[in-house]
Amino acid sequence: MKIVLEHRLPRRLRYAKFYFQAGPTSVLFSLDGTSADWHATIGKGRRAVMTDPEYSRFRAKVPAVELLDCDDGKVLVRDAAGYEELWEKPRWTLERARKRKD
Repeated sequence: MKIVLEHRLPRRLRYAKFYFQAGPTSVLFSLDGTSADWHATIGKGRRAVMTDPEYSRFRAKVPAVELLDCDDGKVLVRDAAGYEELWEKPRWTLERARKRKD
């Protein structure tokens, strides 16, 4: 477990940074003058790796509606559920999937 607190405290709180980590979970909170920012993660990022037959079965269940971009071994597609998926070829590694806001 890790806890870090950085601060500069003259008379008013002008700068503070708080970081907490326990296992794969982390929370970062920073305050700088009038702006504040926070970020939290739970678990480690996992990449899904599929073979060609596994990818074909996945596409049969959730068909790709539109090919958005294809270059340098990366493919960006929009699926029928409304997600944009970034795949890396040749091993069909899913790098990112996000719901499109329309």
